Amino acid sequence: MASNGYTGKILRIDLTGQTVAIESLDERVLRSYLGGRGIGAYLAYRELKPSFGPFSPGSSLYFITGPLQGTLAPFAPKFVMINKSPLSGSLSRSLCGGGGFGPELKYAGYDAVIIKGKAAKPVYLWIDDSRVQIRDAQAHWGKTTGETQAGIQKELGDPSIKVITIGPAGEKLVRYSGVIVGSRAAARGGAGAVMGSKNLKAIAVRGTGGVYAADLGQFRERLEETYAAIGENPAVPARRELGTPGTLAVTYGSGVLPVMNFSRATFDGIQGLMPETVRDTLYIHNESCFGCPLPCGKTGLIREGPYQGMVLPGPQYETIGLLGSNCGIGDIRVVAQANYLCNEYGLDTISTGSVIAFAIECYQRGLVTKRDTDGLELKFGDGEILMALIEKIARRDGFGDLLAEGTKRVSEAVGRESSRFAMHSKGQDFAAYDPRALVGMGLLYATATPGANHSFGPTLTAERVGLKDMLTHREKGRINRIEQNRYCLQDSMIFCSFSRFGMDDLQRLRLTNAVTGWNYSDGEATTIADRIYTLERLFNIREGFSKKDDALPWRCLNEPMPDGPAQGNTVPLGPMLTDYYRERGWNERTGAPEQETIEKLGLAELAGESV
Repeated sequence: MASNGYTGKILRIDLTGQTVAIESLDERVLRSYLGGRGIGAYLAYRELKPSFGPFSPGSSLYFITGPLQGTLAPFAPKFVMINKSPLSGSLSRSLCGGGGFGPELKYAGYDAVIIKGKAAKPVYLWIDDSRVQIRDAQAHWGKTTGETQAGIQKELGDPSIKVITIGPAGEKLVRYSGVIVGSRAAARGGAGAVMGSKNLKAIAVRGTGGVYAADLGQFRERLEETYAAIGENPAVPARRELGTPGTLAVTYGSGVLPVMNFSRATFDGIQGLMPETVRDTLYIHNESCFGCPLPCGKTGLIREGPYQGMVLPGPQYETIGLLGSNCGIGDIRVVAQANYLCNEYGLDTISTGSVIAFAIECYQRGLVTKRDTDGLELKFGDGEILMALIEKIARRDGFGDLLAEGTKRVSEAVGRESSRFAMHSKGQDFAAYDPRALVGMGLLYATATPGANHSFGPTLTAERVGLKDMLTHREKGRINRIEQNRYCLQDSMIFCSFSRFGMDDLQRLRLTNAVTGWNYSDGEATTIADRIYTLERLFNIREGFSKKDDALPWRCLNEPMPDGPAQGNTVPLGPMLTDYYRERGWNERTGAPEQETIEKLGLAELAGESV
């Protein structure tokens, strides 16, 4: 039975030897790293050897909860996945809420599941409280994520069982394939491909235990405060009505939304993607994660056109930006159908939209031809081409086999200076924010542990509202450390980033203290975040990364924004990096944490361990 937010148990699975073991989780480690992303960084640093590639049977894949999962705390339905990224080899983390897998794992009695090895044939993991089985998945191999979830629930005789699964893209080791839970995804960083490399199709879990708070009275008080704050937050009605696409009006108006492979900031088809258009064209039902009072998810219905009759998830902001405007698509029905295909095949919509847009620009520049593209004429704004390329990528068919390798590897194969407009950092594609119009996001892309990842500490609000200066280097080092630390703590507690609609840093910490009973101070929380982020940095350095990898594409640094509010601007990365390294206590010449910083954060012993 769980107590104080944790079960204290790790479930370890070796698919090669078909063994199952349960280990204790040291309370000192929990107190130092909280849970989720923090525990993942600690375990990965100790266990993922530099000699292991992302697809090596020796590389482990981590599924981790935090102290809040399974409680009534709002915005706390998620779990974290940690793996070595197939895109870059850096440490990667992805989060997912949706179908309630995180809370269910806690109810089954585990804070984390760690999987290594490779099964001889396709399998799935069945966790039924203390009963754990490695089951044959050959009947589900090749199926879409929706088919797999339904098939496993039917096979186990319980439609309430929580299932996370990969699709055909993960089986084919598409380097940016994700893990799907209902209509949500742990998409970034190729965790789906890592599952596929282990012949692991899915994990199903059913738990009947509970999660308890150390101070139930204080927890109830904090819940009342939080729900009152959510009800009073003026931004909540719009988020409930429009979902995350509401962000698009802000980003387009600021010149931040990517258009046609980040080549410009204005788009003739923008009205077809605006929040009200998305709402009026698609939405039929609100959707929220486990225990969440803010239904940011939407169920949509395509009422007319070639995809008429499709009931599907309403696409989120990032998907609209990358599969929409970045591919020149101005019809939300096309974007919704493309999003549906990506979910069913198990593809990250951000990287999928990015690599397709990059391929289109390569085609337009004559760097690839119909002989390379299986006879397809690639052009921006063509919905049929978008669908065809998604299908090819998911199945590694023809030209799709190259695109499945990700933008960085495609640019290396194409050559001829195509890397200048390959929009990634460390091999991971940009999210839906052009850093020439939001330069602090460029610093985040360059320094985020796995490469470009907006959810490692987005700077949009801080730069627009707090600093009110989105185009210069001023204060960006300080802002990035603050935002990265905030999201690092959220990922470790684990709270959704949308907890900002009713919670600040202090309120999140109060809820965590009520559950754990550990009474962290604000200063201690900052130290924990610095410790986790610096440990991730040490992991990457051990893998061969250095300051040279804190980089952005030539387009960002040398090609001025041609239009929009940021016209003429480029990203001043150099001075921002200098300020950022100073803020973090990292060496300005190498980008490595200083020994003094390592010791201050209590990492000296861990960093000195041999692996």
